[in-house]
Amino acid sequence: MEKWSICNKTGDFEGIAKAFGLSKVSARALVNRNMTDHDDIRKYLYPDISAFYPPHLITGLMDAARVLADKIALGMKIRIVGDYDVDGIMATYILTDAIAACKGSVDWYIPHRIKDGYGINAEIIRNAQDDGIDTIVTCDNGIAAFDAADEARRLGITMIVTDHHEIQSRLPDCDIVIDPKREDDHYPCKDICGAVVASKLAEALFDECGIPYEPDIYLEVKAMATICDVVPLLDENRAIAKLGIRKLAHTANPGLAALIAERVSDPENLSDYHVGFLLGPCFNATGRIDDAGVALGMLMEKDPVQARQMALTCIRLNEERKSMTAQEEEKALDIINSWETLPNVIVVELKTCHESILGIIAGRLKEHYMRPVIAVTRTNDGYKGSGRSIEGYNIFEKISACEDLLIRFGGHPMAAGMTIKEGCLAEFAERLNRDCGLKPEDMCRKLLLDAEVDFCVFNDRTVDELGLFAPFGTGNPSLLFAQRGLKARQLSYIGKDLNYLKLILESPSGQVITATLFSNAGAAVEKMKEKYGEQAVKDAFAGRPNNIELTAAFVPKINTFREKREVQMNIKALKW
Repeated sequence: MEKWSICNKTGDFEGIAKAFGLSKVSARALVNRNMTDHDDIRKYLYPDISAFYPPHLITGLMDAARVLADKIALGMKIRIVGDYDVDGIMATYILTDAIAACKGSVDWYIPHRIKDGYGINAEIIRNAQDDGIDTIVTCDNGIAAFDAADEARRLGITMIVTDHHEIQSRLPDCDIVIDPKREDDHYPCKDICGAVVASKLAEALFDECGIPYEPDIYLEVKAMATICDVVPLLDENRAIAKLGIRKLAHTANPGLAALIAERVSDPENLSDYHVGFLLGPCFNATGRIDDAGVALGMLMEKDPVQARQMALTCIRLNEERKSMTAQEEEKALDIINSWETLPNVIVVELKTCHESILGIIAGRLKEHYMRPVIAVTRTNDGYKGSGRSIEGYNIFEKISACEDLLIRFGGHPMAAGMTIKEGCLAEFAERLNRDCGLKPEDMCRKLLLDAEVDFCVFNDRTVDELGLFAPFGTGNPSLLFAQRGLKARQLSYIGKDLNYLKLILESPSGQVITATLFSNAGAAVEKMKEKYGEQAVKDAFAGRPNNIELTAAFVPKINTFREKREVQMNIKALKW
């Protein structure tokens, strides 16, 4: 079920359009994003490094920089302990590189997903002592590492936590805890990712050590982490993502350059899509089915030939991950579809699933059923689970209420990980559903449209200026428009597997529009048959007159073919 609604916010569209040289449709889209103040609009459309907040605003960060500077001066061994996702890999890279640049004795360790589990633990602390490590700095993890902090204190190891995840009932008892979500923290942008927290510490450390800090030194890796960790693309995060994508397109990092060359056909037009769906998964795949050190090694590699080989390894691992995911997703759909009733919160056990892909599967099932999903598999110490949520359901709060059934847990409102005690899975699922608070309207796909418009308002200029709204993501959804009364002149399947639908449409004003539907093409054709009959659909595929009429929710795009630019309609949903 889909619910379409138009964002009918009011504002001075003409004044905004005139002040910034924009079309009225762009001005309306700005107002829809609560952009009415001219200074806010300017910062949104044209962000620059002035949007980056100083590191001293984060509680404990300057103390951490001074401690690290002292340790470096004394020649003490420092170890960075990161995480195996994109954000954790990038954060580890930033801190390792920064401490090395300050002449520190530094190495790194990224926990193995299967052998170590998520984040730092007491065993990692003991191994560090065996290696002569004096100081441990976590990044993108550690806020719930209570046992590890206790062990570090017992062994006399200095431990600094840098994290960005939700705070649990208490803070770990270690030397310094840095997290913008601390109650006593006043950093203006609370939703920065772990790599950005790490970069703030790097900036402060450079200052302590008397090394010039360039604001864009880690910009492209911060942008990748920001986009891939799905934090809100607002305020400082938006500036990091937008400026970082530009730098990423021309990165001097051999590993990133090699990966982009293999995965992106047009680097000059690099976008949040390429980062989130083509590049990021290659980093994540290493930590899912091998070792995240493979991706970190690629980032650190200086030789372009070696860097390319490492990039190819990351790509190969991602292809393996995609195959594994497809098989387990099919199993999950079969299990859920066999249930007599569909619960509001889905908890599905996949007995043979590799625990590393549970989060991906949960995310796909969430999109399929439009309700919170937790995918679990049995391990030696209970059930490992990964959850993905929908708007209005804070999955971190909900699983926190089941803490007595859990061995460990962590996350944020839209995603969480947990280990469920043996024998408690059924009760866990029952309690989540008993207290879920979800209503039917919460569990339908929502399309919020910027405006209902005639497609003729879009030309090269207006589509180009809509590009100023990118990058898109959480907090800054993609622009979406709608038009009614579109007549189907011709339909055809396209694509390598003929799984996309090309439509030649005629608008009520007589404009002929080329449109493409990239998802659920087969289902759309079946609905046309139900509404207008088999013959009408056959006529449409043959290019003959027919009575098919539709309403499209779409994004305008420019297609360039043989140097000719044509504004086309990228259809996101259809109604009849």
